[in-house]
Amino acid sequence: MRAVVMRDRRLVVDEVPEPVPGPGQVLVETIACGICGSDKQALDHTDAFLQASRDSGVPTFLFDPHRDLVMGHELAARVIGAGPDTPYTEGQAVVALPWALDAAGGIHGVGYSNDFPGGYGERMVLQAMALEPIPDHVLPRVAALTEPLAVGFGNVARTGIGPEGTGVVIGCGPVGLGAVAALAERGAAPIVASDPSPLRRAASLRLGAHRVIDPAAEDPVDVWRELAAPGQQLHVWVCAAVPGLLNDLLYRCPRETRILQVGAVMTDDVIRPIVGIYKDISVQMCMVYPHEEYARTLRRIAEGTVDAASLITDEVGFDGVAGAIEALRRPDDHIQILVRPDL
Repeated sequence: MRAVVMRDRRLVVDEVPEPVPGPGQVLVETIACGICGSDKQALDHTDAFLQASRDSGVPTFLFDPHRDLVMGHELAARVIGAGPDTPYTEGQAVVALPWALDAAGGIHGVGYSNDFPGGYGERMVLQAMALEPIPDHVLPRVAALTEPLAVGFGNVARTGIGPEGTGVVIGCGPVGLGAVAALAERGAAPIVASDPSPLRRAASLRLGAHRVIDPAAEDPVDVWRELAAPGQQLHVWVCAAVPGLLNDLLYRCPRETRILQVGAVMTDDVIRPIVGIYKDISVQMCMVYPHEEYARTLRRIAEGTVDAASLITDEVGFDGVAGAIEALRRPDDHIQILVRPDL
């Protein structure tokens, strides 16, 4: 099959072997796949990306950098082959949590495994139990935003925040925008969103932020202090991968702030814990979110409570993927770029 392959730390379009589904898996053809910031990091910082998996004892994202890798995990696809032990039928459009099991039961991240190619290829193998059918009235390419938005929604849900809550979201790519929309859905106020990109700040306003700021011109915590009622606890979702930002927030945030680190900083990052200790600040590193939150996010897209289509700023075929990743290094121009094999 045809695919965009990471080979020798570069992206090339080439033919690769067809994936073969095992028990409990389905074979799908890619309809659309979002380009994630993690894909850029795996390409730019391959050694550090892999070492992080080894150091943390989490092999899900380990791959052999000397073998071909087909990335892409923000998926919308169509089932073209399903075994008798799966409930899916040929032709059904689906999204999926991007993981799969090998024959020994080991779990792998689809798009971060040499043996489980992702959505930058024409076809993929997915775990049937990780699939969610796309409602007929939803464009599958729009449903491809389920995964990044679900990360934002899921990491707001884990706090249990309600109408009495308030939050700052730093970094308004698709994940951060999911967090903004989740806070608005829960009635939190005020919601302050921070991003250098005017395009992303405008999207934050559409999704429910009360104030948006350019961090080069204003401090989001200072703006939050102006808007918050006395006694409100601050929650901060850091959806940007900026070294030094976590330590900066320890100094800037008020007592009893809860900071959720979602953006994956790839390097060692120095913090001064005593500052956070004196202020009783909680820091939580965020990775997983429940399957039911993924399904709820697809439902939000289907019901129109989240305008996912408005976040798609470009769509490219395989030959345009390398250029699209370069374009995403200039976030003023884009929110979400989709890869579509049919283009």
